[in-house]
Amino acid sequence: MTKLGLEAKDLEPTRMIFHGIVPGLSCSPIGRIRLDVLFSDNSHFRREPIWFEVVDLSSAYHPLLGRPALAKFMAVPHYAYLKIKQPGPKGLITVTGDYRKSIECAQDGAKLAESMVVAEEWR
Repeated sequence: MTKLGLEAKDLEPTRMIFHGIVPGLSCSPIGRIRLDVLFSDNSHFRREPIWFEVVDLSSAYHPLLGRPALAKFMAVPHYAYLKIKQPGPKGLITVTGDYRKSIECAQDGAKLAESMVVAEEWR
């Protein structure tokens, strides 16, 4: 949050609970916030306000866009090609992911999940 210039007082209360992030564990957010999300560049872009649940968790990922965000952008993800396509004011906008970064995040996420499960088992 600090990298975005946000503080705890900027968050709104939430009653959301996440299940399945780590097998057998649940997580409650510390709040939620509405932020503008922008795809593409200065000459051709889409911007939409999206609600984010904020959790105090170590993770390889930072923001996660779920189905409500994809629906708001009318975006179509293709996970095998690491691409998202969506309509824009001047035609199609294509966002391309990075395979190396994706693999790194998946490996870091697996290590984190394993360490959290082991920590929970020791309690």
